[in-house]
Amino acid sequence: MATKGIAHSANDPMTNGECKMQNAKCKIARWPASLIVILATVITISAGLGFCEAWADVRTCIKIKGEAWIKGEKVYLKDIASIEGPTRLKERLGAIYLGYSPQPGRYKTIRGTWIESKIRSKRWLPVNTALHVPESVRVNRTWQSIQEKDLQELYNNYIAKQLKGREANFRVSRFKVVGNGQFPEGKMSIELVRQGDGRLLGYVSLTAIVRVDGKIEQRMVLSGWVDRFEDVVCTSRSLRRNSIITEEDLCMKQRNISRLPFNVLTSMEAVVGKRLKQSLKTDTALLANMVEDPPLIKRGDKVIIMGESPTLLVTTLGIAQAKGGIGDQIRVKNCMSQKQIIARIINASTVRVEF
Repeated sequence: MATKGIAHSANDPMTNGECKMQNAKCKIARWPASLIVILATVITISAGLGFCEAWADVRTCIKIKGEAWIKGEKVYLKDIASIEGPTRLKERLGAIYLGYSPQPGRYKTIRGTWIESKIRSKRWLPVNTALHVPESVRVNRTWQSIQEKDLQELYNNYIAKQLKGREANFRVSRFKVVGNGQFPEGKMSIELVRQGDGRLLGYVSLTAIVRVDGKIEQRMVLSGWVDRFEDVVCTSRSLRRNSIITEEDLCMKQRNISRLPFNVLTSMEAVVGKRLKQSLKTDTALLANMVEDPPLIKRGDKVIIMGESPTLLVTTLGIAQAKGGIGDQIRVKNCMSQKQIIARIINASTVRVEF
């Protein structure tokens, strides 16, 4: 039996394509089963690698900086590294302690290998963590300082506050600071404490206690020469020795009391009626040791000698053998016994003896 065939033109593209597909199907059909399994495995692995790349974008990554600035007293991993990964894991990694930070304004170097070993020693660290560590890390400590002009302003304000109400003018010179330096960053406060209870004039030294965030960081010494200008009692004219001082003999003038002896007089009431112990020129500042109470009793004056005990009072006449004022002890001659005794002046005509 003759078979009928269909004639195809060689130039017909659809016919050629159908032939090629039929040929390809025939060829695949003739592949061994093992080769087909291998091909499926390769396709699966390729797809898996694509998913891995997407997962790698969110995996834990730690990148250590070559240099870092630290504010606190301790160094943690979060201070010197950028950490990417799950939030809780980032917090745990950031809290890894790496030691104390250097002093404010200074630095120290930490070896990269030591940092890496410190991180990898954590058993909870994911095995696929990406870690980038330089050869070494320079850790700098941030700092703050106090300008000397600010310390002098504090010093001046302290002096002014202590002298408030005294109407005293003052000037500070030769100001000096001992112990100033670099301090940790934070809220700073300075407390000034006076050394001793001396007068605030001449050389004055104060202790400055520096606190940062409430913690004492340093003690400094602030010192300077304080010139104080106050009104003191001066002579308005020349006065002779043994003169009894009157109000007309005095005037008040402003002087630098830091350059005067500590016993300079500042009240006219305390001077009027006193007797000069030495001659003075005009415009001389009066000192306590330049004046004295005038004697109530002079040598040769007649006085009443009073002897007193808890149960007996005796009086007799006597003659003063020396001069003196109230409260002074002088020698007195008893007119009856002609003996000399020691008695204390009570007033201008009476002395007392204890027996």
